[in-house]
Amino acid sequence: MESTSPTNRRQPGAEARNDDPELEYSELHRLLLEHRRLEDVAQGLARWVSESLAEHSIACGIAVQRPRRPILVAASDKSAERTMNAWLARESSPLRSVLAESVSVIAPESESRRAPLRHATEMANPAEAHRRPIADQLLMALPVALDDEGSGALVLLGSQEGVDAHGLLGAVGHCRPGVSWVLRLAARYAHQQELAEHRAAAMKNRTVIDIAIGVIVGQNRCSPEEGFEILKRASNARNEKLADVARGVVASVTASEVETKFDS
Repeated sequence: MESTSPTNRRQPGAEARNDDPELEYSELHRLLLEHRRLEDVAQGLARWVSESLAEHSIACGIAVQRPRRPILVAASDKSAERTMNAWLARESSPLRSVLAESVSVIAPESESRRAPLRHATEMANPAEAHRRPIADQLLMALPVALDDEGSGALVLLGSQEGVDAHGLLGAVGHCRPGVSWVLRLAARYAHQQELAEHRAAAMKNRTVIDIAIGVIVGQNRCSPEEGFEILKRASNARNEKLADVARGVVASVTASEVETKFDS
């Protein structure tokens, strides 16, 4: 488990960080315990980061890309969510670069302030600093490590006017491990939940197929293997899934719906 120090909700003149890790972990644990869906966890996490960085007056967004799933977008406000979705609608955008290449995208500054921002970025992580011309409202988009083939991004949006680059980078670095930890756990849970749902669906399909084969065997006085071939030919001829054809066969002899029960 990664350790991260807390960032509290800012008040004018408040310190940048709270040094009691229990406060931060209690909030992150609450997010994981209160929400079952990955979408809800990401939404709560985006708001938490935005509140943690309140002294910088920015909005936060989180994107999660998982195999064979649409890219999940969550943000601390609707404007940030619209901006991120607009980026994803294009083949080439800062957000897609972060998700696909695991590089950091840092917004360009005016000539007078560009050097300090570059220096702070290189200090934060020299290997992943990546600069390109992008919209003024993007301050930075940083990769977030996930398990397996998934990837994530932490996006910060706001005005570049009066931005303390060093302070913002430090505060983001303070929050980022917690974001990665929460997203990894939430993504793992979502994956296991999806696997359980797929297994249950497969088991239910197998049950109705076996019953349909029994019906065909009884009606045609054939072997189970021949009954399965008859069912498969009907599926191919109708261009329907095998389980759907099987349900039709079962429905033709009973009005009861097939139920699959699992032992706890």
